[in-house]
Amino acid sequence: MNKIFKTLEEQIDILKSKGLVIEDEEKAKEVLLKENYFFINGYRHIFLDNPKNNKFITGTTFEELYSMFVFDRGIRNIMF
Repeated sequence: MNKIFKTLEEQIDILKSKGLVIEDEEKAKEVLLKENYFFINGYRHIFLDNPKNNKFITGTTFEELYSMFVFDRGIRNIMF
């Protein structure tokens, strides 16, 4: 399956439409540009209200999601 490229603004809109709170859109764009949108796939399940509807728990922020990613990366670096 081919994925169609989305602009940073479109990626932000998709995340917001799924209920993710993005307090600083410019910072979120920097993270998405640096890390890639798909880092979210590995961590979103922790924050989903119901995996079937693909919506985030009310109040979940982009910063929380990214913090989990950074924490996991740190643990992986220590282990390896």
